[in-house]
Formats: sequence, structure tokens, C-alpha cells
Amino acid sequence: MAMGKRRALGGGGWRQVAPLIPLALFASAFTVSATDDPAVATAALEQGSSGNSPVVVPKTPIGDPANIAVPGVVGNGVDPGEQPTQVVSGLSRNGIPNAALKAYSRAQQVMAQADPGCQLPWTLVAAIGRVESNHGRFGGNSLMTNGVVTPGILGPRLDGTSTARITDSDGGKLDGDAAYDRAVGPMQFIPQTWQLMGVDGDGDGVKNPQDIDDAAMSTAVYLCSGSGNLSKASDLNAAVLRYNHSQQYADLVISIAKAYAGGSWIAVGNGTESDDQGVDRASDRIGDPETDAPADDNLPQAVDLPTYPAGTKPTSKPTMVQEGDGKPTTTPTKRPPTTTPSKPGTTKPPTSEPSTPPTSKPPTSKPPAPPVVAKLQTSVGLIVGSVGTTLTELTTATTYCQSEMAKVTITRPTQDQLQKCVTAYQTGGTKAVDQVIRNLLSALGLLGVLGGGVLGN
Repeated sequence: MAMGKRRALGGGGWRQVAPLIPLALFASAFTVSATDDPAVATAALEQGSSGNSPVVVPKTPIGDPANIAVPGVVGNGVDPGEQPTQVVSGLSRNGIPNAALKAYSRAQQVMAQADPGCQLPWTLVAAIGRVESNHGRFGGNSLMTNGVVTPGILGPRLDGTSTARITDSDGGKLDGDAAYDRAVGPMQFIPQTWQLMGVDGDGDGVKNPQDIDDAAMSTAVYLCSGSGNLSKASDLNAAVLRYNHSQQYADLVISIAKAYAGGSWIAVGNGTESDDQGVDRASDRIGDPETDAPADDNLPQAVDLPTYPAGTKPTSKPTMVQEGDGKPTTTPTKRPPTTTPSKPGTTKPPTSEPSTPPTSKPPTSKPPAPPVVAKLQTSVGLIVGSVGTTLTELTTATTYCQSEMAKVTITRPTQDQLQKCVTAYQTGGTKAVDQVIRNLLSALGLLGVLGGGVLGN
């Protein structure tokens, strides 16, 4: 196994190595029936360990951003004016294409071998894919079965008009622009960052930022660079903030990842965002390995992303500036002075007696109240509601899920199963609950093959 190997490059700047799994092997190994058993994934990694390029993770955090923040835009995958709560609540209806799910899952599997200390969950890579390009479907693009986005996703021209100014770094090879750089592909890497750490994620010998297999694996390597542990809130926020120097971006990505980890996702067929023809919902083809995708119970367990601690977020955001060599650097945003010195002779004498203390008006607006999160203690553990949900609404959702599960003989669900069902009910309604239960039944039907005990029922 290559897990214990290290590659010595320069001053030892790279850490643990894991082999890439050929896409054909991955497609056959990482279906629902295989990913319920961690031993299957380990065996798949072993089978792909000879004669393939390794994945290496830098010990030093990658400082160059993967994508550049654009004023007024969170990401291509988020419609202008769409609120973060709308994005998160619509995840179960939006769906993740099958090819993208395989790429995200595979990135987690490889990172679990290359850098187990990183604790990278596939849900975090998927969240970035959602914000950056709606999983490769932005702007009428299609995500093909082989994972390649067609005709190709290009971000705005970074010519300094309304964005950072980054002159061409690739001769237009990746973005078709020989004057200025543009972010490329479903994970929106700017060319100079892609050239620094782009990865051949499917072992076909080509590093293509428009291929979601390559882009998702490169995203995983980027996030795991350095010594961070993404199960820690501070490390998680720092990693996403390096990817795109915008706290608004990081907040939305982490919120989506938490929702995905809670079960707010559905597998759909490959295609375009608006093309329903040929888009196969997972609920229509349960048991079909071409449609089904790994669930959070599947190996390894997705990390339950924590809430970022209040009061510890960075106080300033890095701003991209252009140097003479055409490369951007990060500098702290300067704060304007809080007071302006007065000119001689312009100071007016006080209108009140010196003994009278100055008066000030109370603030006209109250600070926003912290989000309300209802919690319900059940026989299987604590169930947490969506932000803004009342205890009554949470109780209704929990009761409904228990009733629907009992109808299909799941009379003793685990806490994780019940939480996923409740989250689905609150974000997608009864249809989302039906999908969660179908996924559970599909997994339960595999217990005899895998030896039992995966779901506890």
C-alpha cells in the first residue's frame, strides 16, 4: 500500500502519496453496493497502485487562490440575487449529476489514503462544485458521461475592469484568452493556479480543468495542502477562504457542505441544468449503478462539518493586486482612518457649557439576533432542525419521518437516518423524504451481500 510512502521533492515540501485509480476501475468499484464496505475501497486503491501516477499533497498550504472573488458575485452556480438560504433549501431539488458524484466521492477516497489527517469529506468538494458551476452545468454547459464539461466553462475576464487584474499566464491555452486570465472548468481554477497544482484525477494522462474528475481531485489536493484538519472549524474556514478570498463565499460553501452531509442531495443523470430530457432521477432507477451514488453512510463517513466559532473569523479579507511580473499577491485590506484631523481655525467653540456632558442618540437598529435552531430529544438521540424552524415544526417533521419509516419496517432507525429524513422533510418536503427512504431500502437490500450491520437494521 502506498499510504506510508513519502516523495522527497526539494526541501520535503510534499507529503503522503496515494495511487490514482483508473476511471474504469473506479466506475465499477464505487457503486452503491461497493461503497457500503470500506474494505472494497481499500482493495480498489490497492488494485490501482501499480503503474499509475500518484497523488501528492503539499505540506505547505497553497497560497494562490483557485478562483478570484468577483464583486457582487458569489459564484457562477448561484444566480444573481439568490439568497444563501434559498440555495441551501433547494439542494435536494437541484440534484448532483452522477458523473460529478463519482468524482467527488473518488476525491475523498484518495485523500483518505494520501492525507488521512486532512479529514476531507466529499460533501465539501461537492459544495464548491455547486457554488462554482452548479456541478458543471452553468451557462448551458453539459456534463458528459466521461466527466468532461461541454462546451466548457469560462469565468469573467480578469482585466481589472470589475475584477482583479491578472495578465495572461498560459498563452490562452486553457481559457482562450492570450491577454488576460479567466477561471476555467467546473471548479473554476484560474490558469496560473491550475498550472501549479492541477492533477490528472482519472489517470488518462491529461490534466484537464474542464474534466470534473481532474478538477475535483485538484480541489481536494488544494484544500488538504498544509497541515490543516478539516474537521476543525478554523482549519475548514481557512482552507475554503484560501480557495476564494471571500468570506461570503466560504460561509455559503460550508453551509452547503453541512446540508449535503445531512442528506440534502439527490443523484440525477448527467446533462444540462435546464434539460430535463435524459436526466434520470435516482428515485426512478434504484439499484442501477449508472444512476445511484454513494450516501453519507458510505466509506469513509463524511465529516459533520462544524459551525465556525463566533468571533474568530479573519478581520480583514485579502485583496488581489497585480505585480509587475503578472502574478497576483495577497495583501491585507487597509482600513481607512477613523478620524480626520481638523484644519487650523476651523474648530468651532462648544455650544453648551463645559460641565454639560455631550449627548448621543441610541442606535436606531438592533444587532441581528442569532439564528434560532430547534432541537428535539428522541429515543435515538438529539434531532436538530433547520435554521429558523420552530420546535412544533421539528416535532411534526420527526413524527412524519418515524411514521413513514415504520411503514417500510424501519421501526428502529438510527439517529443519523432519522436526522437525514427530518432534514429532507424540512428542505424538500414529502418527496425528499420518499427519496431518503428509498435510499435506505436500497442499502438494506444489500446487507446479506455485505455481511450486515452497515445501517444497524
